[in-house]
Amino acid sequence: MKKSAAVLAATLVTLTGFAFPLTGASAQVSPARPGIDPSEWCSNQAPPCVVAASRNGVAITQSDPTYAVSAAGSKQSDGEFLTQWSIVDAQIHGTYGTLAPGDAGVPFSITIDVGRHSPRVLDEYAAGVSVSKTFNGRAGIWDVTVSGTAVEQGVNADCNATAWTCPFNETNTVVLFSGEIGDWQQWPDSAQWNDFNGLDQWTNVELTEIPPQISGNPLSITEQLGNSHELNGVVFDGSWSAVLPNAVLVDMGINDPSTLTPAGISAGAGTGTVTVTPGATSTEIAISGITFSHRTVRIRRGSITPNAPTGLKTRRASKTVAYVSFRAARPRGSFVRSYEARCSARHHPTRYGTGSRSAVKVTKLAASVSYMCQVRAKSAVGYGRWSSARKLAPRA
Repeated sequence: MKKSAAVLAATLVTLTGFAFPLTGASAQVSPARPGIDPSEWCSNQAPPCVVAASRNGVAITQSDPTYAVSAAGSKQSDGEFLTQWSIVDAQIHGTYGTLAPGDAGVPFSITIDVGRHSPRVLDEYAAGVSVSKTFNGRAGIWDVTVSGTAVEQGVNADCNATAWTCPFNETNTVVLFSGEIGDWQQWPDSAQWNDFNGLDQWTNVELTEIPPQISGNPLSITEQLGNSHELNGVVFDGSWSAVLPNAVLVDMGINDPSTLTPAGISAGAGTGTVTVTPGATSTEIAISGITFSHRTVRIRRGSITPNAPTGLKTRRASKTVAYVSFRAARPRGSFVRSYEARCSARHHPTRYGTGSRSAVKVTKLAASVSYMCQVRAKSAVGYGRWSSARKLAPRA
């Protein structure tokens, strides 16, 4: 996997004062074959280096005759420190580093010491990825553990990275468990670096736009994908997943990520099944069953207006004044700022009132008229749905 240094100069854009489109570049399977290089283990060299690795729960050692584990990092011309890592089968000879065909779907894990470079953003050729990070405060260094399963994909050197197209049926395949770890210091505003801490994406797709295109206010994300429709005569089942940390969700206009629901993220690739799973500190987006060729992943803010208030009650305070009380609306990704009540009756003007909480006062009512009253909640992104109606009796 290779990132374009020109692209990485600026990637994700937060909404503090600016937002503009950025263009990514396709990731490529590196033609270089990593050998069994003990110098890349931490017992032989300074970070970045390999701390540990395993296949299906069994440790891979630095002298393992089958598996070559590598980790190498360098400062990019744009200012980012980028660590690239992989596990390949050293017994398989050919142009491209790969695992054995039987390793597809097998769990692998690697732990990398990235030194003092904060591991903010990761991406992988893998499936079912989980990431854990450990900071040694005394030494000031980070260990990053990436776990997941190896994936089979076509060799994307056979694809057109400009048109995002690949051969209809790819017969040249590799099995990969590899990735990158970046400190994101290419971003020009150092105060915003940590907004992206925890951003991760993984896929089995041949061509992926790393980094994606980011634009708009609020922020939205698009990423180009390209793949063969078939691998060795079998329809390819593409997958793409990402973890968006809460700080990125805030940049997408979701100012209360703790209350986000799956409807709060709109995501898709034009095909496949989308699953959105909000969590305490981040939200995971998984798209499975992607068929090809060229596809575009699109992620933007979805529906985050509040739910309707419930439990309405009405009472007349006088002939022309009423109060509508209710249970607070449940937010869905954006804080509730205020409420609006309305009372309507046939052949009479609808009367409105606003307030920051229950109960909301409604004035200028007709004394001898029966009204039906409703309430809705308002957040930074607008009003939610009106509640069920409750009758307000007339007053003589």
